[in-house]
Amino acid sequence: MAKVISYSSLARHQHLNFLKHKGREYREREEYQGRVRKLLFQAEAQMRQAEIQQLEVFRELAAHFKIPLSFPDLGDRLGLQRFFASNPFVVALQDYFAGRLTAEECYQRITGLQANPATSPER
Repeated sequence: MAKVISYSSLARHQHLNFLKHKGREYREREEYQGRVRKLLFQAEAQMRQAEIQQLEVFRELAAHFKIPLSFPDLGDRLGLQRFFASNPFVVALQDYFAGRLTAEECYQRITGLQANPATSPER
């Protein structure tokens, strides 16, 4: 004769299985998030490295043309955006790099900045 399993025992077993299933599902998502987070940190690090290399190009050009150039703190993202939007030397170089200026036009703007201290990049 078959043993009769009580309803409370069945319900308990169902709840335990549900908890185990959800626990396994949660841990899988946690592991996935951890892997994705690690990838994001790696991508962020590579982006920061590329940004610093780009800033180095501007520093080298400023040194070459003997134009004083001091960037805001690298952690100040808003300050960097403002700097890149308002500094005439940097704007001229950005226009050149974007193809909106020829090398000759860019050079003329830079020499204009060197000749006119009122529009100095430091302002």
